[in-house]
Amino acid sequence: MASGGSNPAGGTGPIWNVRLTEQEAAICDVLDTVAKKYEEKGGKKVQLRIAGGWVRDKLLGLSCHDLDIGIDAMMGYDFAVLVNEYMESLGHEKRSIAKIATNPEKSKHLETATMVVHGMPLDFVNLRSEIYDDASRIPSEITFGTPSEDAYRRDITINALFYNIHTHSVEDFTERGLKDLEGGLVRTPLAAFETFWQDPLRVLRCIRFAARFNFKIAEDAKIAILDNRIKQALKTKISKERIGAELDKMIDDGAGRSLAIRLLHELDLYDIVFAPPEADGTAKGTTSVTGQAKDIEDAFRLVWIMEWLLKINPGPACEGEDEARIFQAEVDRGQEALLSQTRGASFTSHLYPVVTTASSPHIAQIAPKEESFPEKLGTRNLILSGMLYPYRDMTATVNKKNMPAGSWILRYGLKGKNLDIDIVTKLMESLDSVRGIVNTLAEKPATDERGVREERANMGMIIRDIGCIAVVGKKWPCAFLLGLGVDLLPKFEALRNGLLDDGAKAQISKYNAFLSRSESYQIDHCFAWKYLVDGKELTQLLKIKPGPKVTGFLQHVMRWQLMHPGSSKEECRTWILEHPDLFA
Repeated sequence: MASGGSNPAGGTGPIWNVRLTEQEAAICDVLDTVAKKYEEKGGKKVQLRIAGGWVRDKLLGLSCHDLDIGIDAMMGYDFAVLVNEYMESLGHEKRSIAKIATNPEKSKHLETATMVVHGMPLDFVNLRSEIYDDASRIPSEITFGTPSEDAYRRDITINALFYNIHTHSVEDFTERGLKDLEGGLVRTPLAAFETFWQDPLRVLRCIRFAARFNFKIAEDAKIAILDNRIKQALKTKISKERIGAELDKMIDDGAGRSLAIRLLHELDLYDIVFAPPEADGTAKGTTSVTGQAKDIEDAFRLVWIMEWLLKINPGPACEGEDEARIFQAEVDRGQEALLSQTRGASFTSHLYPVVTTASSPHIAQIAPKEESFPEKLGTRNLILSGMLYPYRDMTATVNKKNMPAGSWILRYGLKGKNLDIDIVTKLMESLDSVRGIVNTLAEKPATDERGVREERANMGMIIRDIGCIAVVGKKWPCAFLLGLGVDLLPKFEALRNGLLDDGAKAQISKYNAFLSRSESYQIDHCFAWKYLVDGKELTQLLKIKPGPKVTGFLQHVMRWQLMHPGSSKEECRTWILEHPDLFA
């Protein structure tokens, strides 16, 4: 077993030290003191270890705020109570302790206690050993385990590392975790087939971590993933909710989304994760499916392009992130070359503001700073739309209503959030109109006052159509970034090699021009405009009954508003009365 502070390779490799922040050091000091005091009072000797992802990320030089405390000799809740009592004795306020009961369906096989210590949430859980039978992915027997048993039952070796709070050392009980972390390898502690058979969701976790860190997947793991028995188990034994939750993490990790799609495709899992709609023969279910899925490689290509475009705004690096990093993942040289040509360029001047995280109340932004980590809603759904792009020409009929296949997959196949379903549906539905108006503006720009008014109205109506859904709103530029990505697909091979030719620059310039013009026309927030004459006033003015046709009449009103900026309610009322043919 390799441990921190020494070099298991005899002086040629890295020193496996974990650098604690002041907050982390204070937490470890508290936990160490509580364990010693408990033993001094006649209790058992309790060994505490920080487990899993935190250790991995610290060794990679990444920040992590998810601390799982593994305990070897008592229940997590009981130890959390001791921590609370000790903190109270020091004058700290008593904290609540949440007890999370066992829930095998959600991979909670032992009780967990959660509490906040020095401002950071901690999960206290027992080290465990699991025994599986062939009929279920849920362990048939769970017992308290040794650190070694706990390490070997984990999904991959780099997640099986521990940080011993008492000795301040990294512990590698599989004796491969540190080596794999240094070499950039995703490998299972036990035989890959056995690991995946016990819980097939680990297949997707392997892909997620390989994509996140740009690591290689071990050959035996690839062979096991391609085994039809494992794929069938993933389809039949794992709930849609768990697959959807793992996909969420792939997207929200913030890196390697295109690589995740490439791996899903290469390992023949794309149509398992994104299972297409199927007619089920029931009157209230999915009665028919039309159209065909397109090239799955388009999902990889489009997400890759989205990743590049979203990086045009250089985000601030995490403090100290590169210090003491063991493994430096290879950067995507194609994207880096493109970024060097597009960051700060005149033809991306208005792409930059919509993807920036800096606060800007006057610009409709995809990822404003006030939105919470881990993922900005607009960015997340751009990536999700790219992942589902191969299904763009498929439609399912559900309850006698047509539904885009991508929406069907999110709702029924992945049990996704309504928020995501609404945004992705609107982005995909808007593709044709977005690409159409961008090309029209480029080919036939306005040349006189009347043309400018028409142009302003056409642009505004599309912005309103996209942003009319409350969850989209100021994220309407997402539809244009997605449209740009689709228009750049024919250039993908050159882009992948870092080549930005005149044709690609021209496409980017078209979309940049639309965003620039929407700002100069002051319509970038028109999605939130109120009607000068609303529906109730319109029916009274025209002396008609309320009904569906009023919605169409209001579109005429808004179009007039867009063509006549600064006009008053009275001017609008006069115009309505002078054009009865539009409201017949």
